[in-house]
Amino acid sequence: MKFAPLYLALAAAGLATPAFAAVVTGTVSDASGSPIVGAAVSVDGAATQAVTDKNGNYSLKVADNSHLHLHAGADNFAHSEVEIDTATGSLSKDFVLAPVNVENIVVTGSPLGRTALESTTPVSVLSDDALRKATAPSLGDTLENQPGVQASHFGPAASRPIIRGMDGPRVQVLENGLGVGDASTVSADHAVTTEASTARQIEILRGPATLLYGNGAIGGVVNVVDYRYSDQPIDGMTGSVGARYSTVDDGKTAVANLNTGNGKYYWHVDGTHRRASDEDIPGQAIEGVDNPSGKLANSQLSLDDFGFGTGYTGDDGYIGVSGSRTENKYGIPPSEAGSDEPTVSIDMRKTAWQLHSGLNDPFKGFKSLKFDGGYTHYTHAELENGDPDTVFTNKYSEGRVTLANDPWGEWQGVVGLHATHRDYRIDGEESLTPNTKTDSVAAFIVQERKVGDFRYQLGGRLENYHLKSGSMDLESLAGDQQYSPSDIKDNDLSLSAGTVWDFTPGYNLSVSLSRAERSATAEELYSYGPHDATRTFEVGSLYNINGGNVIPVGSDPKQETANNLDLTLRKFDGAWSGTLSVFYNKVDNYFYEHNTGLVASDLGDVEDGDLPVYQFSQADATLYGFEAQVNVPIGDYWSIDAMSDYTRGKLKDGGNLPRISPLRVGSTLNFDYQDWHADVGATAYSKQDKTAENETDTAGYTLVNASVGYHVYQSSGDLFVFLQGNNLTDKEARPATSFLKDTVPLPGRNLTLGVRYSF
Repeated sequence: MKFAPLYLALAAAGLATPAFAAVVTGTVSDASGSPIVGAAVSVDGAATQAVTDKNGNYSLKVADNSHLHLHAGADNFAHSEVEIDTATGSLSKDFVLAPVNVENIVVTGSPLGRTALESTTPVSVLSDDALRKATAPSLGDTLENQPGVQASHFGPAASRPIIRGMDGPRVQVLENGLGVGDASTVSADHAVTTEASTARQIEILRGPATLLYGNGAIGGVVNVVDYRYSDQPIDGMTGSVGARYSTVDDGKTAVANLNTGNGKYYWHVDGTHRRASDEDIPGQAIEGVDNPSGKLANSQLSLDDFGFGTGYTGDDGYIGVSGSRTENKYGIPPSEAGSDEPTVSIDMRKTAWQLHSGLNDPFKGFKSLKFDGGYTHYTHAELENGDPDTVFTNKYSEGRVTLANDPWGEWQGVVGLHATHRDYRIDGEESLTPNTKTDSVAAFIVQERKVGDFRYQLGGRLENYHLKSGSMDLESLAGDQQYSPSDIKDNDLSLSAGTVWDFTPGYNLSVSLSRAERSATAEELYSYGPHDATRTFEVGSLYNINGGNVIPVGSDPKQETANNLDLTLRKFDGAWSGTLSVFYNKVDNYFYEHNTGLVASDLGDVEDGDLPVYQFSQADATLYGFEAQVNVPIGDYWSIDAMSDYTRGKLKDGGNLPRISPLRVGSTLNFDYQDWHADVGATAYSKQDKTAENETDTAGYTLVNASVGYHVYQSSGDLFVFLQGNNLTDKEARPATSFLKDTVPLPGRNLTLGVRYSF
């Protein structure tokens, strides 16, 4: 484990005890004077917080003689801040919070821990009942109805989130702020190894998020936050158990969470068990070909995911360690009709460890020190007709040190260091890339200043990126040759500036400008050879194809540079609420994988001769579009939710980027009465005819969904039962974002019955 000495040193630091000599007490109430229970009060940047009791009272220990920015917030209330010049002895400070008609949850994945309403960039949070009903076997399918988020739809198990047309190595998927460490960025058939069923919330940061997370977050971040560690005390026992059944695949899922603690030490365990058969589909799988209908062949899946955590929380800080084990075996639907194509499945294993620690007032000039570290050992075998053919292995280490500084003049925020190490190898018949090791070391800074109705934020990150690779064999019409790529060494610079303007009560406007650089991955550069799981012949960007000859290019690849502008208007008070975001992203040297129109036999591969040749290329590109959502109440029991999003991806020299989703418009009618909730809605996808060269058009379609849910509240806990219907009209749907759109449609009509008991 490459960063083990750093982990241990900082874990020990997390157990150190600074001196606290001041106490801030007070109440948190609403405008009518009623106490707000469970409101969180903290010093901006500190590692711990105080929570209000049933009378709205709080007591927060702070360092003596400190300049403090106190922050108070609660769900469904606008957060409030106050500045204290010197904290000495006992102080009293009350907060009055204004209600908002949207859930206002703290986004743990943001550099300064702000809420969606305070963020300079667009943020969405999926939690509670909405998350339980949306949970699917894959992360992409779980999030696909969120504004600006699509799914890659590579079968039911391997569907990765796409944010504003960007996916793969541009969208960083995190667990509790650390990379998942799997191989899902390598290829569309590789599943994301994080489980939504045991998550507390899922955070989606749209647009570049490279300041804190680095090279892989140039398109956005998805952060899955679970219960496996806590930075706040746990006293007593809480948890949940649940089960669900889906008709479309005879799917059965059981899930459990358990948390217990004594106010200082805590323990956690969780588990998910999922089994599903081949999916039902409307009509035939492969478009335009006579093949069996009604079932998507080889789309079964089997998953077991288990996790645990333990730790300590106190007034001075916290430390926690967690571990997890994921075993997932799933089929890859065939891309051709006939018996000659091998049956491909993936047998995946992942073991992951995380350590999180924080220390309040570690030394003069800083409010807190946080260390987050993780190690992941991931492997999967691609099986052809049940026999191992190729084995992918990824060992991933990550460490991040974050220091929250005392105010520098009127600015406050965080500075830090971030390091990652990736050891990636492929063994077997389909060694598409050489074995590689990737190291990055970065320093970052994010600072914020509030002036009247304006909140300003500035940030920067400098990252040293080093990709080392071994040699590989190339076979083409020119004969066999051995290729030994040169090391890639880059310095990636990212800068951002943003502001949030509360221009009138209940409204704000945020503007964000960013420039983010990204270095290429081994898959984008060196890939060469057949890949049975995707049924393609893949070629990296560092090769020229000339008359069937494949010639390595001697020059170094250029860094990808995204220049992004975001504007977001929010309305969060009054009769209705809504958000409108528009973005414009000019990307220099954009990497994209496209169909060349060649087949493998054109390059001398007779055995896999009919496989289409897909190559990574670089070109200047522009992506722009919008996301909009609105909630309008109608009387006491009814309301309407509506959303729309659109992304346009173009190449500067002409043509379109591949696999871009068209315009999407959806609306849902909701009914809420006491403990009942019901809804019915439809989402329409436009035709996609703005396609790349050698890419087929995609017909438009509309999906109709409905659900009904009921809560039974008892003193011992909450029982939630729901019935949900998806694609109720059994519509054939082929998403433009999928490599398999012509061979793998979306599932047909599906009814899901779920139950969850929380205590």
